[in-house]
Amino acid sequence: MTDNIKEQPARKERTYGHQLFQKFSSFFGKIYSTDLNPLYNLGGIAVLMFTIACISGIYIFIFYNINPRDAWDSVEAMSNNTFNGWMRTIHRYSSDLLVIFILLHLLHTLFTSKFKRLVSWISGIISFLVVVIIGVTGFMLVWDQKAKLAGYLTAKLFSSLPIFDPSIAGAFLLNDLNTVGGFFKVALFGHIVFSLVTVIIIWIHLLRISKPKLFPPKKLIIYIIIALGIISIAIPVKSDPPAQMSNLPIQTTFDWYYFFGYYLMKLFTVNQNWFILTGSGIILCIIPYLIKRKNNPPVYIDLDKCDACNLCSYDCPYEAIDMLPHNGARKAILSPDKCVGCGICIGSCAEHAISHPIYPELILQQRKKSDLAVFSCSYFPEPEWPSGLDIVHYRVPCTGSVMPKDVQQMLDNNSEKVAILGCEDCYYRLGKNWTINRFLRKRPPTFSKKFDASKVKMFTLTQYNKDKLLAFSKEASSADIRTGTLGVDDHQKSNPILSTLILIVFFSLMIPFSNTTVHFFNPQEKTLIVNFKYISTPQEYEQVNTGAAHMRALNPVVKKRSPVKLTIYSANNSRLLFEKEFSPRGLRHDIAMFIYTQLNIEADSVNVDITETAFPDKHYEIKNVHLKKGDGTFVIFKDDKLQVAGKNE
Repeated sequence: MTDNIKEQPARKERTYGHQLFQKFSSFFGKIYSTDLNPLYNLGGIAVLMFTIACISGIYIFIFYNINPRDAWDSVEAMSNNTFNGWMRTIHRYSSDLLVIFILLHLLHTLFTSKFKRLVSWISGIISFLVVVIIGVTGFMLVWDQKAKLAGYLTAKLFSSLPIFDPSIAGAFLLNDLNTVGGFFKVALFGHIVFSLVTVIIIWIHLLRISKPKLFPPKKLIIYIIIALGIISIAIPVKSDPPAQMSNLPIQTTFDWYYFFGYYLMKLFTVNQNWFILTGSGIILCIIPYLIKRKNNPPVYIDLDKCDACNLCSYDCPYEAIDMLPHNGARKAILSPDKCVGCGICIGSCAEHAISHPIYPELILQQRKKSDLAVFSCSYFPEPEWPSGLDIVHYRVPCTGSVMPKDVQQMLDNNSEKVAILGCEDCYYRLGKNWTINRFLRKRPPTFSKKFDASKVKMFTLTQYNKDKLLAFSKEASSADIRTGTLGVDDHQKSNPILSTLILIVFFSLMIPFSNTTVHFFNPQEKTLIVNFKYISTPQEYEQVNTGAAHMRALNPVVKKRSPVKLTIYSANNSRLLFEKEFSPRGLRHDIAMFIYTQLNIEADSVNVDITETAFPDKHYEIKNVHLKKGDGTFVIFKDDKLQVAGKNE
């Protein structure tokens, strides 16, 4: 026998990325079920991890000492308490997993071409950047060697901006708590405030999406919490040694989820890093413009037919339809810029007031019945058909656009059965759910109880094959129309134990990347760091004679101060190793300057000299500064002289 398949013409739009993602995800669907599949809930899991991190963060903050001198000790005391240490570990791992699931959600959106809404896409990119800021400030609050490295690299990165001075980086290395203490409070403030900002960004991210899945399903939440709790007990978080232990963080652990950008500081200059970071951020934001992804054309609403039932407005996944006054009556008014052309509203409208350019013309009149009428989603691959069946095939934008009333007419007049072929995870988010609920008579417009629902079956992309379609066509109908129900060929059952174990394994695999040892300073090198604030001699004055007499300065005002030249010589042979002139800050060069330089030197000892260029006789010198490997040597200016700083200076 030969096939007798009648294709109704429709524009065939395919998203191969969406199809491939479903085929890959289907493996986990066998274990979790389709509804609980983590790969279909990446955004919701990210929000869940953010929530867990916030709750655990609020708890451990109770036991935290804000003073940088005592911060590390308070964190250690927290870790030594079984429950508090467990909560700290949960806070850390949930924060790491937050970055992972944000990136997975971003990659999924990009791979499946779902980045069509500019506001949602850019707000998602911004949320990732804000989360990284939250994480970096959180690491700094521990004030261990990792925090010192983070502070040093952050200060070094911002030192290229005019408003930041490079000496701040030296303050972190020198444990200058008078300077660092202020940044410590800023880090705490930023850690809290940016967490609140993230809530606002999430709201913006979901602003134009109707009925978003803010959190994953309850069962999946339980699996995740159990897995996270177990891994936090099995592998507790440990701090690096305290920041005060050494000047240079020679050997620190490195959390790649938050410090990935800092590793570029090891490979490129500061200016190159700014170019890379800024350029990559801009490219991410303009991806919707670089890779043009056109939506389907918007639907058309015949307002004369509209009976203001409100179902189309309620069912639209993107809030593109509002019930508004029109010519004295309440009507469904479309916002074309919000409409993506999914056609789900077509399946909501019993009056057939909504149409779409690519929606096929249905055969509903009485004729010789075909074996099957098949509706396939536009993102469903071209189906393979069983031989020997008379099939009429309609390709629709989304299965949610299939109207139960039309299916009833087909079963009455021209088809023995109806099959619906759709996505395992709907491209338009809600189409699959609305289709199932309509035919299960749980959501209007419902499939009439006068018809046998067992004559309608849905096959998801990963479950469909021509043999299953043939078997469905030969299945006996329900003996009692009232008991007949829609069949859904999908992953329905979950295995709780195996589901939790897979999450435990996945969470375990992420831990090594949160605790990698990285060397930013070579312990075999001799590092000299010159770092101090210096107020040079005034070079010019001005007398202010304007204004009221009581407001005039009694003494002349400094108009300009002398620049300072820093020179470093080898103590052995007086060879010049470094020379640089520093100018006072301010528009008039009348403010104190920060002198900072960091050098790797082969000589065993050096002489350091600073001289005011406008007053050559005013200079300070320290001779035979012995350089040691590993921990670095700091030269500071204190008590009106140059001197070598101690570890805890």
